[in-house]
Amino acid sequence: MRGRLRILTLLLLTMLPLSNGWSYPWDQDMVDQPSEKPQESVAPPGPGSVPTHGGETVPLPMNDEQRDAMHEAAAAIESPVSATEESITRGKYFYEINCLVCHGAQGRGDGPVGLKFVTKAPVDLNDIYTQEQALGQLFFTLTRGKGKMPFYRDALNPSERWDVINYVKSEFGHNE
Repeated sequence: MRGRLRILTLLLLTMLPLSNGWSYPWDQDMVDQPSEKPQESVAPPGPGSVPTHGGETVPLPMNDEQRDAMHEAAAAIESPVSATEESITRGKYFYEINCLVCHGAQGRGDGPVGLKFVTKAPVDLNDIYTQEQALGQLFFTLTRGKGKMPFYRDALNPSERWDVINYVKSEFGHNE
């Protein structure tokens, strides 16, 4: 009986440091390990990803006056993408994904989201205002946005934006 009491006492004494918050040094390994926090490291770009640096041909305006001046100057930008049947087909595809929700299937500004605008409806792409703009000006607006229209420089690469412009110029504005 005495031997059992000694073993029990010895066992309790060895477990006492663990119950008092004492621990072995390796118990902190999970806390002290190096770790990456969310969005702390840069993920490698995948195939088909949109570049975040370089390649942008239209600089960012700093205020409305500079934006208007840059819009006027953008008239000199020439389209590197010809208005071929393939370009217009690709443009229709990107228009349906990105533009139709506001501008509508006929480009009248009556898309499901465009109808929810209270103060000003999206631009009617059939209007002379849009159709008489130079291709570079449309590219500038598509790249930098205007008013409630967001910019699409991150959603569409430059050739895709030119495809959308080719589609808008060929599809809309002939019914007036």
